Amino acid sequence: MTKTQHKDTTGGDPELPDQKDISDAALNDTERAKIIYRLTLRLMLTVLGEAMRKTPLDPIDHILALGIGSANLSHIDSNPELCRQHATGIEPDALRRGISRGGIARALHMPAETVRRRLNALIEAQVLVERNDGLVLAADNPLRLGSNQESWLFITHQFERLVRDLKARGVSLDDRSPSVS
Repeated sequence: MTKTQHKDTTGGDPELPDQKDISDAALNDTERAKIIYRLTLRLMLTVLGEAMRKTPLDPIDHILALGIGSANLSHIDSNPELCRQHATGIEPDALRRGISRGGIARALHMPAETVRRRLNALIEAQVLVERNDGLVLAADNPLRLGSNQESWLFITHQFERLVRDLKARGVSLDDRSPSVS
């Protein structure tokens, strides 16, 4: 061991001598928030990267389509009983509630004209359906967005990895929220 290296008691990198033993150390709100931020960002980028590998859509169109799909089913997802009831299959278009172009532009903080142009292309590609109540991510869309079990399993694996990594870093998954100043 060189002078700059210290005995590693944390399982960390011996090249980083200022590491502290985290086994029983409580995290403060800032430390907890930073760890959650970085690991969650890794999850989001991994999932987005996988989506880009699997579909011909660019990231913005992909986010628009999935944002619409999420809005279409939010009434089911927000009710634990309905969510469990519909967990076994793909919700048909009849159960999906439409969202307006303006609603999706506001929800994603995107310029209305950009959203309109991109959504029209997704309608033309039959990824989205326009109905009287608004836009819907078609249950049988040709890219299988939102209805691809392989994607569900991939995201499940990534989420479980996130939970394991948070626990390994001492982050408790209780209901507390860090205070924001």
